[in-house]
Amino acid sequence: MADPSYRKRLKPEVTCPICLDFFTNPVTLICGHNFCQTCLVNCWRESSGNGACPECRARVQERDLKQNWQLTNVAEIAKELWVEAKQRVARWTVCERHQEPLKLFCKEDEAPICVVCKESKEHRAHTVVPVEEAALEYKVQISTSLKILRLESLKILANKAKTKKESEDLLEKTRAEKESTVAKFKELQQFLEDQEKLLLAQMEEVEKEIERRREEQMAKLSEEHSALESRIQEIEKACQQPAHELLLDIGSTLQRCKKEPFQDPVAFPLELKWRIVDICDINLFLQGIMNEFKGTLLSGVRLQKANVTLDPDTAHPQLILAEDLKSVRWGVEDQDLPKNPERFSKYCCVLGCEGFTAGRHCWEVAVGNKGWWAVGVARKSVERKGDIDWSPEGGIWSMEMWEGGYWASSSLHDLLLSMTSGQLKKVRVTLNYAGGQVAFFDADTAALIHTFSGVSISGETLLPFFFVYANAPLTLHP
Repeated sequence: MADPSYRKRLKPEVTCPICLDFFTNPVTLICGHNFCQTCLVNCWRESSGNGACPECRARVQERDLKQNWQLTNVAEIAKELWVEAKQRVARWTVCERHQEPLKLFCKEDEAPICVVCKESKEHRAHTVVPVEEAALEYKVQISTSLKILRLESLKILANKAKTKKESEDLLEKTRAEKESTVAKFKELQQFLEDQEKLLLAQMEEVEKEIERRREEQMAKLSEEHSALESRIQEIEKACQQPAHELLLDIGSTLQRCKKEPFQDPVAFPLELKWRIVDICDINLFLQGIMNEFKGTLLSGVRLQKANVTLDPDTAHPQLILAEDLKSVRWGVEDQDLPKNPERFSKYCCVLGCEGFTAGRHCWEVAVGNKGWWAVGVARKSVERKGDIDWSPEGGIWSMEMWEGGYWASSSLHDLLLSMTSGQLKKVRVTLNYAGGQVAFFDADTAALIHTFSGVSISGETLLPFFFVYANAPLTLHP
């Protein structure tokens, strides 16, 4: 059934202003007003103002009347709804079973009943109150519910306002950050382009240096070879002379046969090889942490040779440190040293004093070819008192010499690098903090020995690490 408020609003729209009833065959005047056709004709017949609109008094010709079929249909529908509403009201106020007024209300069944229904077996045990009293109770209950609903509505409105305000603040902040991000990326892009030009220029310089030294060396070798070939030909010619002629100048011939052994000249100095290694290592550096990238690149694109000294507070009691803290050797007996928390107590280890939290660094260590030693990098938080996990997971990235071979420790197994332990005299340890890399080189040949990549070290201090047992001293080179 249509809501009563809608019926009340609809009724004036479908009611004739003359008869005050639903439109019957409504017609529309040129002024826009509507009337029942019969009502309008009778009005004009009875009124002296024939041909005028009863509403606005506008002059209208009878031939200008237009039948409003749409309004006719709407009026018919409204009339049916009105009749149906009246019938429902009639049914509501009178009991269909007993034809008595519905003056009582059954709370259990939540339905209106008459006095006869109240005495029936169906409602006799139920709570029954007058309709007016029940309506009042329900109005109070509904009023309370409405208050709660209105409060909920106010909460929703407040939340909408809060959401709108919060979204506006977030959008404003996001837009500001967006602009800042664009600016930062432009700045970073320009920075990278400048660095690329600089690095390419350095590479071109290295290429030119290699080509120049190659040409110089090839020219020297060619000159040396030509001179030697000339001498060989002279000696061969002398050997082909008769015996008395050969012996007449034998001293000169023998002198020409003498020559210092050929010394392989150094065509490409070690410094140039290190420059090439340094250039190759830059690509790994570029994979560093992005939020530290620019500052790290500015400060760490050049490999910094660290001035490493040994930390006596961390040295195992059997280790003997030089006065300048640049060398460490193993001693048989424990020394009487303070048992501080930093000191290694089980393994003969010692750490460097200086820690690293950024950049690229290197240091060189002279090593022996006997006993057992290890060099590398360790977390500041590495275990000092008990068993040590000699792996990256344990906070140590090292290479060691043991049982005639060089090894690198990992979480799964020790990796054998080489069995020619007697050839290595000096190790260069390199740390690329942002690139997450620890590498070991033969410091005399620049040959790569081993690399730990993907090292998870962000945010932690790393220290040079040394281990020595029954071996000649490990000595740090300046």
